Amino acid sequence: MKIENHLKDMPSFETERLLLRKVTQHDLDDVFEFSSDPEVAHRMTWEKNDSKEETLSNFLQPTVDGYKDGQSGVWAIVYKDSEKVIGTCSLVGWSNEHQKAEIGYVLNRGFWGAGIATEALKEVLSYGFGVLQLNRIEGGCDLDNIGSEKVMLKAGMSFEGVLRKNEHIKGEFRDTKIFSILKSEFDSLTRGGRQ
Repeated sequence: MKIENHLKDMPSFETERLLLRKVTQHDLDDVFEFSSDPEVAHRMTWEKNDSKEETLSNFLQPTVDGYKDGQSGVWAIVYKDSEKVIGTCSLVGWSNEHQKAEIGYVLNRGFWGAGIATEALKEVLSYGFGVLQLNRIEGGCDLDNIGSEKVMLKAGMSFEGVLRKNEHIKGEFRDTKIFSILKSEFDSLTRGGRQ
């Protein structure tokens, strides 16, 4: 079955601290809070948002519209204690033919360093390998983005190498560290965790 067919009915997930669900237009204030933070945007491919209208038109509305035909693989990360949307975790750039996808995530700076992105990432990896039957999931980050690197390593991903000056972002060519995990590796990790 095509990935898009699954994503039309994208499920929600619950972890110890988090609820992962589809984003809605009602999340605008929370999403704008981290999208307008220059420290958060600095690491991303997009510029910081200067208005809620920008967040709505460039991210929220296209994402909500994309759910209808399975083109959006974006989960809102909701912190259960406050019911606040504190970030997103996404599957992007997937290939049905090659059974692979890329992972992406962004988190409100007030929640950095607490293991939240890893907690969310593990749920999305489990869905990607278990339900979508992907063979490979990869992710990338800037060379100096140690926080993002730690998230992927803690989730069981392995460092593969550096793509040199592979993306032109915000007026400069950037190197990208690439991490990945295969279905067989994820299955071994989860089996090991149950013993």
